[in-house]
Amino acid sequence: MEKIDLSAAKREETQGHTSKGDQPKWQLGQKWYKADLLGYETLSEVLISRLLRHSNVHHFVEYTPLWIQYQGKSVPGTSSQNFRLPGETLIPLERLHRSYKGSGLASALAGMDEPKERIRYTVQFIENATGLSGAGADLTLLLELDAFFLNEDRHTNNLAVIRSETDGSFRFCPVFDNGLGLLSDLNDYPLSDDLYACIGRVKAKPFSQSFDAQVDAAEELYGIRLNFSFSKKDVSACLSFANEFYGEAVCRRTEQVIFEQMRRYAIYFS
Repeated sequence: MEKIDLSAAKREETQGHTSKGDQPKWQLGQKWYKADLLGYETLSEVLISRLLRHSNVHHFVEYTPLWIQYQGKSVPGTSSQNFRLPGETLIPLERLHRSYKGSGLASALAGMDEPKERIRYTVQFIENATGLSGAGADLTLLLELDAFFLNEDRHTNNLAVIRSETDGSFRFCPVFDNGLGLLSDLNDYPLSDDLYACIGRVKAKPFSQSFDAQVDAAEELYGIRLNFSFSKKDVSACLSFANEFYGEAVCRRTEQVIFEQMRRYAIYFS
């Protein structure tokens, strides 16, 4: 497995956007590197990107596992290609909303009662502010993926668009940043805890604390967008890299999580 020594490299400044604390990140040339902090984020990030190859999702970031030398020890991490082109900036919806409306998106959503109202408002805002069309389908797909992979970190700073600083045009982001899916935070979801109890404790963001409430509202507005074509055998094959990093117990727990989600969300499989 590849190894890289980032001990002398300058870390990217943390933005405080994630609800679980920013992971150590570095950008070297056109590659990004990220180290684990909470549990098995590398496994989650890599496995999800590999499973997305077996889906109708065409625009996503692929993550490669590697060992990162950092602070005198080797830790699991990922590398990925920079998906922004020269002259492009990632604009979180929280910041975009503040620029246009004078307050953040999260505070605007907090004043609304129902997930459907919040989702419809967000889609209309994206399209009005950026000139993009199809924001409803794009957002619905992301919410479906978050529900399936139990990604608990999709707050309004983790929803974003990409802006060209050359001509001011916008485009949608690829699917990225799924490291806090699959119960990867071992502080909140220890291996010793019951799997189904852990799944039940995961809270969604940003339109409801219930994944199903978010997805049902979005799909009612914009239709079902997600389709998977992987099998249980594919899951096991995609997980084979992780034994070197985390061992049998973590790999088997992750496999069981995916199998359970395949059962719960059979509607997304062809």
